[in-house]
Amino acid sequence: MGSGGVPVRVALHGSGNSQQLPFCSLPAPEGPQGSTSPPITAKNTAASMRASAPDLRQTVSQQGIFLELLYSAISRITSVQEDLISRIKNTTQTIAKLTELQDRSAPVPTAISGNNATSASTLIPENVRQQPEPFFGDVSACGGFLLQCDLIFQQAPRYYQADLARISLIVNSLRSKALQWAQAFLAAHPITHLPFERFLGEFRLVFDQPRKQEEATRRLLSLKQGNRPVSEHLIDFRILAVEAGWPDLALKGIFYQSLNEHS
Repeated sequence: MGSGGVPVRVALHGSGNSQQLPFCSLPAPEGPQGSTSPPITAKNTAASMRASAPDLRQTVSQQGIFLELLYSAISRITSVQEDLISRIKNTTQTIAKLTELQDRSAPVPTAISGNNATSASTLIPENVRQQPEPFFGDVSACGGFLLQCDLIFQQAPRYYQADLARISLIVNSLRSKALQWAQAFLAAHPITHLPFERFLGEFRLVFDQPRKQEEATRRLLSLKQGNRPVSEHLIDFRILAVEAGWPDLALKGIFYQSLNEHS
């Protein structure tokens, strides 16, 4: 029996007789580098588990910390998302309120012929902020100015359907001599009861080109002050005098004849 063997006793049983064989040795399992590994016992297993317990606790602790960080990140993302949804909802409500106020401010047409006109005016937004170029009373620019106004009327037919809205757009764009004429004319003809075609006809009669000199002369000779103040009468007189092309010396006598006797 060698020094590294494990003694084994073998008993043979047969026909009621048993024989004892001498001990024999089996080689023990060798570990690394030929060393003999200790036998696996419950004591060795418990010791091994006690040795690995700290590593296991550290791993579980790290996983717990990671889960806490992940939960915190998810909570922050959820909070940001809820805040964003709330802001979008508030913005949508604000836009809806502004749109409703704008629709209420626009005048509603009293009569529209045909279903196509109704659907078109409902679907196409109207631009009511456009303004024509200012008009200072130059007869050569009158045609272009009225063309701009007409285009604006067509782009916003609902808003400018009323005569008051059309007249107001033109008057708000007048400057200098043209504004003075409008001020004098509207003082004698209240804008709230003035048809647009009447206003436009008077406007063209004064500022539109071509103007016939004979027509201006006829109106100048027949012009009378009447119940108007001298300042208003003077504006009409000067406008007709410029169109007629008369010299100042001749205009003085005609002007005095057009005044009332008590003026």
